[in-house]
Amino acid sequence: MRTFIVCLMLFGFSSAGPVTIKVEDVSGAPIKNELVIVQDLDHQEREIVRALTGDAGTIQPLELSPGLYRAIATAPYGLWQTKVCEFLVTEKQRDILLRVQPIPTHGAGDIVITGSALIEVQVLNSSSQVITGASVLSRDSAASLSSEKWYKTDETGLAHIKLVGDPTVLVVSYRDALVTKEVHAKDSKVVIRLPN
Repeated sequence: MRTFIVCLMLFGFSSAGPVTIKVEDVSGAPIKNELVIVQDLDHQEREIVRALTGDAGTIQPLELSPGLYRAIATAPYGLWQTKVCEFLVTEKQRDILLRVQPIPTHGAGDIVITGSALIEVQVLNSSSQVITGASVLSRDSAASLSSEKWYKTDETGLAHIKLVGDPTVLVVSYRDALVTKEVHAKDSKVVIRLPN
């Protein structure tokens, strides 16, 4: 399966600089005819772009308004895993590189979390102060829409997150900072520090 990419953009600007998306293999060679999908996460994952990469592994540069976005690089029935990434876009040009892996041979199967496994996530700034009101997106590693859930940190910087797989991917954003972290069923508490 391919990994998905998520694009996050800042709030308050009418338009950001151009966003370029390039898909490469692990050796750095561009991947042609890879499907790239861009979704606007601020507007319920509304799809805004669907394009195939060209010879250079890129799609046309995108002029996007600031906000939260997802980009997905995938090739159904292809040789490459889907790629997922979250990121913030500022008023400057933003280059997004999606490095895809070959599809591995199948093993014993996927790990599925049953029941209501919860972990405690605390979000801090770089000075170890709690961040109240940070947005936390929880999703599975394939970014399946049915697995996604949004949380906000409370006055102690905490959010109690229900795991949706092993791993579960957390995307934490606050103002112009973004951190993506994989958490596992063995984790009971996770501290995430956002950069300045």
